[in-house]
Amino acid sequence: MKKFILSLSAIIILSACNSDGAEEPVSKNASDMHRGEIVYKQTCIGCHGEDLKGRGSSGKDLSHIGSEKSPEYIRSVIENGTRSMPSNLVEGEDLDAVVEWLSEQK
Repeated sequence: MKKFILSLSAIIILSACNSDGAEEPVSKNASDMHRGEIVYKQTCIGCHGEDLKGRGSSGKDLSHIGSEKSPEYIRSVIENGTRSMPSNLVEGEDLDAVVEWLSEQK
């Protein structure tokens, strides 16, 4: 029963974090945005919010993550996940871009 509840919780978290494939409306011209910001808006905004302040228990406040954590730490969390964050939501060049962009958030 515990495994069922944990699995159901993971499904709910993933469905809340991931969009249905529709991109969020972008306030700036996409060509003016950092690639990492674009990836964030496509993948992370559902849990961490447009302002990076998080959404309660579903997403940590990332608005000052660059002054709090190293790029290596940020990369590790994205790759390996945490209790409420699934692993490998972003990979490859998109991962590099989002780590760089998040590291600039101070």
